[in-house]
Amino acid sequence: MDADFEELSHDVNIIAKLKQFSDAVFKIQDMIEMISDSSLYNKLSNADKIKYNLLLSYSFNSLYWMYLRAEGIDPSKHRIRNENDRLKKAMVRAKQINDRNTLMPHLNKDAAKRFVRNSLWELKHKKQKGMEKETEKTQESSSV
Repeated sequence: MDADFEELSHDVNIIAKLKQFSDAVFKIQDMIEMISDSSLYNKLSNADKIKYNLLLSYSFNSLYWMYLRAEGIDPSKHRIRNENDRLKKAMVRAKQINDRNTLMPHLNKDAAKRFVRNSLWELKHKKQKGMEKETEKTQESSSV
């Protein structure tokens, strides 16, 4: 079935959209070439490698999702949906781990020991003064 697109060759709207689509495809191709460079990946820290891998996986799955939509296949019934859900959960888990390592306050044991030691010393010191006053009062009342 040969399609005659002669009538569409004069449609400025379609030509502009096809050029825009072509530019987007070339940009995606350039990005894929850039991210396939292993020297960049080797310079990343472990946390950045996790983010990189998750983002890359999610991006490729999203591209595949768009491909399925372009082919007329419903991706919500395809197994790619389960894969995207799995990646979203992994992203949430990675964020929780990152937040736990960066946002969670850490206990400075030496400072806590000094704080507790000095606070308890003041209590003992105050207790001793209070006991001295009580003994003085009892001695005064017994001498009267």
